[in-house]
Amino acid sequence: MFYLNIPYDEIKSLVLQYLKGETTTSYHEICAGVASIALSRKIVPPQPTEFGVTHPGGNSLGEQDSETVREIVWDLIVQRVLTIGMNNANPNWPWLKLTAYGKTVTNTNGPVPHDPSGYLFRVRQEVPNIDPVILTYLEESINTYSIGAYLSASVTLGCASEKALLLLIDSYINSIKDDKERESFRHKVQGRVIKRQYDEFSKALTGQLGKLPNDLSDNLNNILLGVFDMIRINRNEVGHPTGKTVEKEVIFAYLQVFIGYCKRIYGLISYYASFHKK
Repeated sequence: MFYLNIPYDEIKSLVLQYLKGETTTSYHEICAGVASIALSRKIVPPQPTEFGVTHPGGNSLGEQDSETVREIVWDLIVQRVLTIGMNNANPNWPWLKLTAYGKTVTNTNGPVPHDPSGYLFRVRQEVPNIDPVILTYLEESINTYSIGAYLSASVTLGCASEKALLLLIDSYINSIKDDKERESFRHKVQGRVIKRQYDEFSKALTGQLGKLPNDLSDNLNNILLGVFDMIRINRNEVGHPTGKTVEKEVIFAYLQVFIGYCKRIYGLISYYASFHKK
């Protein structure tokens, strides 16, 4: 019997990992699958049988961990990732099936917002020096997305995106060698609304595309400027009493592209920082 001794979010990561290979399943099979993955990842040590051989298929979770998995399964049902019942012949608990949306979630390469622990781990892995303010708003966006609060998730993701762009603009300003040019650009953006700052920086960046390293300039308009504008517009629309709603698939897509977007921003920050000392 296994005792995982890991937090709820990390067990949820294991559940979602198991579901990647299963369209139909059951609560008991999920528990066994989580135990097997925990064993393969060495989260728990091998458990010998009476014959001295570990057999993953025979592993089972302890009562507390099994109850945590039950809670996670019900959370995923509420989030419409899972539905109760496998087919007409097995329509009830403990049988379970991925919804159409659930298949999208589990078939997605990379981290998904339904797995906060795995998502934030990937963010820290891709952007080790990420600003804590960005991380705070991003975590809030993930958490509110998970409970179906898509308006709140949109606003907080917009805040994370805005902070990242402001850090990039500051780095760009400090990289300008000519004092008059630097102060002129600073005057154009300092104290301005984010749209004005974005427009001024966008013009400056477009003029530099031929000078940037290939790994930073490749598809830059889509990855950086396009994503920022998309998130900003959505945030503005839902951040005012317009009555606009946000489909979960839309914010899901925004959260999916945010990691690559943030990584590119920090690549540019690092590039501009290399000129600060010169």
